[in-house]
Amino acid sequence: MPSKNLRSLCAIAAVAIIGSQIAVGPIAVASNDPAFSSQWGLDVANIKEAQTISTGTGVTVAVIDSGSGPNPDLTQNLLSGRSIIRGRIGDLSSDVDTVGHGTHVAGIIAGQRDNAIGISGIAPDAKILPIRILDSRGDGSESDLVQAIRLAVEQGVKVINLSLGGKTQTTALQLALEFAELNNVVVVAAAGNGGPAASTTYPAGNDITLAVTAVDQTSNAPSFNQRGAYIDVAAPGVSICSTVRIDSSADPSRRCAGSSEPYATMSGTSMAAAFVSGVAALIYSVRPDFTAAQVREVITATAKDIGAEGRDETFGAGLIDAYSVFKALGYFPDKVVFPTVSSLGRVGEESVGGTVQIPESERLQWYRCLSPGDATLEIPIDCVAISQAQKNTYVPTRKDIKAFLRFGTLISVGGTPQMRFSATTPKISAVWTTISTVERSTNVSIAELVGSASKGKITTRVVAGPCKIVKKVLVPTSDGQCKLRIVADAKAPYPRLTQTVVLEIVTKNEVSS
Repeated sequence: MPSKNLRSLCAIAAVAIIGSQIAVGPIAVASNDPAFSSQWGLDVANIKEAQTISTGTGVTVAVIDSGSGPNPDLTQNLLSGRSIIRGRIGDLSSDVDTVGHGTHVAGIIAGQRDNAIGISGIAPDAKILPIRILDSRGDGSESDLVQAIRLAVEQGVKVINLSLGGKTQTTALQLALEFAELNNVVVVAAAGNGGPAASTTYPAGNDITLAVTAVDQTSNAPSFNQRGAYIDVAAPGVSICSTVRIDSSADPSRRCAGSSEPYATMSGTSMAAAFVSGVAALIYSVRPDFTAAQVREVITATAKDIGAEGRDETFGAGLIDAYSVFKALGYFPDKVVFPTVSSLGRVGEESVGGTVQIPESERLQWYRCLSPGDATLEIPIDCVAISQAQKNTYVPTRKDIKAFLRFGTLISVGGTPQMRFSATTPKISAVWTTISTVERSTNVSIAELVGSASKGKITTRVVAGPCKIVKKVLVPTSDGQCKLRIVADAKAPYPRLTQTVVLEIVTKNEVSS
């Protein structure tokens, strides 16, 4: 099987690596770790509150990367590692990190807490199994990744962190991810640092993984973020302070937790993925019975919507919220919780209803609605039940065009049946654009840009904005909003379809990948 190039996904590293109702929350406990108060990501993602419930005890996270350690904040939680380089497996290789990337990732996940040094990890009592597959340049092969995933599962880990990626994936990688899923191991993957116009990064692009993008201190998307429907959630990923090797020669300007101590700030979706892996470890520590799908669902269902309304291609379901995760699991009481729904609003593409955060449902039902709306206990007067749609997933059909969908559940509250309805999906469309952002220097084929459930002839014209269509290619001319009118001729079973869409034209981002 040919190897595929993988690269670590840190945008700015220590070395050049390529790669309802209000409830009163818990009081977060402070730490004596010097950098604890400056770990902004712990506050933004509400990690401190969740740590009053779980610290990751009993959970092992595999960090498949460049190795991990040595660092005094990792000593207690670092298991004997492995290295898999060009197919050769080496044992007892925890101290093999030649570039510092894997050490930084491991510290975010499980840096020791309250030891009066450095930082505090998200799951400070979890264990790290380091598996090195990246060389001293931050490069690795997909064939080694496949072996590493299988080895991690066989070693009994519950979470696998993949802060790395490539442009494609093989059948062997697909089977390895399925092996992890079968054994209820959550695989968290960095979404990539190639900028808004970059193609999908794998294995983040695989539906089995939890694909994570980054946000900065203001919950905005940094310039290196990629875009796409494959992105599931966002997490802190800019200027993250964490562990590096004790002999690291990090840029002094990025030192943290002491000017001479082995800690530095790094940025990238690598760091964001580590945040989510830490949260997954917190979940498994208190709910070891959960399936991998349930862990993914509760993380995405409770994420804070920070981009365009609903799931979007910039932030996915939104910013992870560890407090909301544990609130959904019943640890922080709330009087009313609702089912959730995740959908791109496209005919033929599956919409998913979520129920992890509510009591066991007696009935599931999808509804077709005339107008959008928030989650509610009231029966929406403009919604009708869809026949034969009583599962947690539903694929919109031509009957749903221009409608909004809701996901409803029937539960028992104190012995009384009660329906609860999710917020609505985006308006269902049978014609769309596959991306929402285009770099000014990039021309995009209309055939690649426009998608439709209909087989009718599709025509596209520019309505307004800094763009033009030349020989069936969209050509951006300057930054701004490009408005397109898309028409698909009538062809059974679809009528004539029209859609106006807006694309953001942006200047190419210069990012260290």
